[in-house]
Amino acid sequence: MARERHRPGELPWGWWLRSRSGVLEDEDGRTWRSVRDAFWQGELGFGDIQFAREQHELLLRALSALDRPCAAREHQHDLFGGDMMFWRFYQCWLGSIGMIETVDTWGKPVNFFRGRLSPEGRSVLMMLRATREPEWEALPMASVMDAVAQSMGSAADGAREAALQAFERGIGFRRHIFARERVGRSHLVTLTGMSGGLGARMPVRRVSWSISFEDAATRDDLFAWFAMRVDRWEDWGEMAHRQGANAFGQHILSLVVATRLVEATA
Repeated sequence: MARERHRPGELPWGWWLRSRSGVLEDEDGRTWRSVRDAFWQGELGFGDIQFAREQHELLLRALSALDRPCAAREHQHDLFGGDMMFWRFYQCWLGSIGMIETVDTWGKPVNFFRGRLSPEGRSVLMMLRATREPEWEALPMASVMDAVAQSMGSAADGAREAALQAFERGIGFRRHIFARERVGRSHLVTLTGMSGGLGARMPVRRVSWSISFEDAATRDDLFAWFAMRVDRWEDWGEMAHRQGANAFGQHILSLVVATRLVEATA
């Protein structure tokens, strides 16, 4: 079979599908309108439901969260509104369909509540990122995000600053964006959004949230934290716009605390 020529994790899921007469044909001769339909309906067995797009996006964000070095408790608070039962069920489901590693390199079972993406899960993540629909903002380059993650905590040299600058150059124009700023003696992280939306007759960019620090290193710690979660910026920007700066600040504080608690007990 064509799909067996490459190991999972090397190429996006569905690379073996063949384009034929305006549809995609799988190895069993079934035809699909898109790669996502082939995965969602053909691979997972779900029906052709009208809210599949939202489920695809949720899966993308969940897999993206598991692909970065931060806490499951944080994902529970952010993606699932603090609902631990829902998050754990979702992780169980991801494990059952092979998206999370359930054994270590020696073949011993592992707790997939702390598991990382399996090679199959990484292939699916690659596919979902590659086929993200136009209205969903694309993720920046994975290599830039990796550089930010690897250089966290290395403020003594220029590695992190170079990584953060590369990240800032790579994110391009977005409707909601976090940025590093300097105002007088204060070092800030700001969240700026497009008021009125992109379709407004005269949209205006406004700062919807900010936090200041006395030194640049601490400010950069938080900005690097935001950089590794760039896939959440759109939702966070909408939250700050709808609920206000105070509610958004409390939400971010709960996520940071959740991350630090897990790191301290790891």
